[in-house]
Amino acid sequence: MRLSYLRSFGQADCDGEGIVIFQPRVPPVLIAGIGNILLQDDGFGPQAIAHLESEYEFGSDVELLDLGTPALDFIDYLVGRKLLILLDALSCGGGPGEVLVYDQAQLRQHVPGMRLSAHQPCLEETLFAAETASIGLKEVWLVGVVGSNFNVGTELGPCVSRAMPKALELVCEMLLGRDVSVRRRTTPLSQRAWWNRETTLASLD
Repeated sequence: MRLSYLRSFGQADCDGEGIVIFQPRVPPVLIAGIGNILLQDDGFGPQAIAHLESEYEFGSDVELLDLGTPALDFIDYLVGRKLLILLDALSCGGGPGEVLVYDQAQLRQHVPGMRLSAHQPCLEETLFAAETASIGLKEVWLVGVVGSNFNVGTELGPCVSRAMPKALELVCEMLLGRDVSVRRRTTPLSQRAWWNRETTLASLD
């Protein structure tokens, strides 16, 4: 994959630099939830992002994104980042509800059982491109929870639901260990997730 050269605003064109695009500033830390919210435990990533937004406050250097099942454009979200933390459901590696953490070296060798179907090879290729394209990404981590229920539905299975607080705490510990600001809200915000039945009913009133 060939990336266009990135350059800040106002810099003059130079011969031989290829296509020039203007890249807006993005927070250096990206926490991305991936998975299919309509397949129960596979929706752990998006649901984890909703919980983080509701229960924690982050500094301006952190962005939370629900990326669903990413395609080849996933790498676009990585440009300008220094730290990427992926949240996803796993289909192997431990017992149901077990929280597993993989670093960049382990991800490079194999994406450990993530239930991304046809999207899994895309994620592997994107992470490889992010490393080889010199876009500045320094760290990549996966915080995953082993799922057991992957039927149609938006509710997490009991094992993954019980593991959610531990997974969120691990993410916060990673950030605090890198001097990234995060704190728990005194009063959690209401989750405005579209798949939440109460939210959907409230929007109809």
